[in-house]
Amino acid sequence: MFPTISWVSLGIVLAGIVIHRIASPSPHLAKREALNTGGRPSSGYFGGKLSTLACAVALGSLVILFVTGFAGRLLLGEAIHGYTLMVHVGLAPVFVISAGVVLVAWSYQCRLNENDRRGLVSLLCLRKTASADTVNLGWKLTFWLSMALVVPVSLSMVLGMFTIFGTHGQETLICLHQYSSLALTLAALIHVYLVIRRKALCS
Repeated sequence: MFPTISWVSLGIVLAGIVIHRIASPSPHLAKREALNTGGRPSSGYFGGKLSTLACAVALGSLVILFVTGFAGRLLLGEAIHGYTLMVHVGLAPVFVISAGVVLVAWSYQCRLNENDRRGLVSLLCLRKTASADTVNLGWKLTFWLSMALVVPVSLSMVLGMFTIFGTHGQETLICLHQYSSLALTLAALIHVYLVIRRKALCS
């Protein structure tokens, strides 16, 4: 079941990115909207040696964690083991620490302003929204969603190292770790796409 859900969800997200790229407004229109609504991410979001390094380490380690954790399961139907497991477990703390640095460095730039909150409320209420209220909503929400998902990913990994939860508890923690890791990967993938697109349009 998990391999099927993983392939389907990855396919949907990748297809959604391609469709969004094709159907999105022209670069000149999107750039004008971003400038008019103050949508340009500040230089602290994309610049700064610490935030850039933390971003690179977090994304790089997430890719390696995804490959080591999912490749065997999705391609061969095998659980993670051996040297792959050692790399996965050894790299996990690096990802958690770098994700924490990213949270501290970028949280201010990713805060929801009045336009974002108004656009979010309109979307939740299924009301018509102005483009000015939603132009920056996607990359901000996916940032916070990614940061929130780091918590269950990390806790399920750490708690799974203890035997106090019994066999059923261990299976539940592994299941939680797998699905939360998949959700984190998908959210991070969407966030990276939206951030790269915003930077390209606003440059």
